[in-house]
This record gives sequence, C-alpha cells and structure tokens, in this order.
Amino acid sequence: MHPKLQATIDSIDLYQATYPEDACVIVADTEKVLAYKPGKKVDLKVGVGDPVHKYRGTATEIALSSGKFVKEERSAEGFGMAYIASAQPIFEGGRIIGVVSAIISNEKMDSMRLLATELSSAVEEMTATNEGLATASKDVSNRLEELSNFAESMTGDIEQINVIVHLVKDLAMKSRILGLNASIEAARSGEHGRGFAVVASEIQKMSQSSTESADSITVQLENIKQSIDQVNASTNQIAAFTQQFAASMHELTDAYKGVNSTAEKLMQISDIKG
Repeated sequence: MHPKLQATIDSIDLYQATYPEDACVIVADTEKVLAYKPGKKVDLKVGVGDPVHKYRGTATEIALSSGKFVKEERSAEGFGMAYIASAQPIFEGGRIIGVVSAIISNEKMDSMRLLATELSSAVEEMTATNEGLATASKDVSNRLEELSNFAESMTGDIEQINVIVHLVKDLAMKSRILGLNASIEAARSGEHGRGFAVVASEIQKMSQSSTESADSITVQLENIKQSIDQVNASTNQIAAFTQQFAASMHELTDAYKGVNSTAEKLMQISDIKG
C-alpha cells in the first residue's frame, strides 16, 4: 500500500472529527475500498475491499476518474438515506493513487431549504396582501378627498341659500310694513277701504308666513352645516389615519424585503454547490 494512502487511513479518525456534522469517511485506491469509518448515525454500509466500480457514479468514483474534487448531493435511492458527499483525489507525482471521501446527512440542509421556501412563500403572500391593503388605502384616500370636496361644495351651496333666505326675510319685512301701511290707509278710507283692508290683511299673513318659513329654513340649514362640519372632522381624522396606515404599509414592505433577502441567503447557504 502506498505510504500516502496508509497515512490517510491512519488519520481517518481525524478526518471524521473535522466535520461539524456526523459523517462517515471512505479511503480507496484506484481499485477497491481500503478503509471505511461509519458515523454515529450516518452509515452507508460500505464494505472494506469492495471494488470501486461497485460505486460507479458516486462522488468517490467520479473523483477517481476525473482527478478533480467533487461535491454533490444524492437522494436516498442508492444508500437508503439522502446525503451530501465530498471526495478529494490523492496524488503522487501527478498520478492519482486514491481518494478520500466524506459523507454527511443532508437532513438539516433539506430542512433549511424547506424553511427558506416556506418563508419565501409566506413573504410573497404577505407582500401581496400588503399591496392589496395599500391599494385599498389609496382608494379610501381618494374617496375621502371626493367626500371632502363634496362637503365643501355643499357648504358653498348652503351659503348661497342663506343669501336667498335673507332676501326672502327682507322682502317679508318690507311686505309686512307695506301691509301695515295699507291697513292704516284702509281704516282712513272707512267704508270704501274694506276691500283694500282684506288685501292688506292677506299681505301681512303672507309676510308672517314667509318670515316663519325663512326662519325654519335657516335653522335647518344650520343643522345641515353642523352635520357637514362633523363629516369634515371625521373625514380629516380618517384621512390622517389612512396616511399613517399607508406609511406603515411602506414600512412593512421594507421589512418583507428584508425577510425575503434572508430567505434567499438561506437558500444560498443550503446550496452545496455554493
């Protein structure tokens, strides 16, 4: 046996101890397995003396045939367990004389990938939800602006109506004075002024009715204005909340980006080719 291979076999316990995970170690020459050190749980049941061609397609055989370091991930199909293998050819004067391989379980890597995938999916769902909320928030903000504009328009209309009401009250007052003067003149006219007295009385009644109606309209308009003011106050409060909500959505989006970046890093860490 070549001294380098013997030295590798003598150091097989040290090779195994260098791995942070439970691992099994294989030492082979170009023809057969020279030594095998199973792990505590990771055991591929490799037999010492088995011909290398028995393990054709594995990292050990590929490293021997290619003369290059090999690192690969395999399913449980070949050895009954999913594993990650690395194999380093051993050279002597530029000639390959053997190989040393280490195999660890990829259970943690699979768990990490699954976690990263689930995390990424969750971030996508949260981002979609966040975008939906942001869109809804923007729609609410637009509707609040429309409502505020409508309230301002109504306030302007009420002011115009108030102007008209004041004109009606002024006209009613003048009509009342006119009716009073007509009554005085009718009284002076005696028998000849009776018909005129009836007209004067009707004018006074109409004036009184117009004044009462104008007062009633004024009260109702004031109530409407107070309601509009309350609507405006509520609208402003909701608008402020909506703006704060939108700002929170942006902060959440930034947080999601950070989480997604972490998920991508986890995927990169779990990639054995990295």
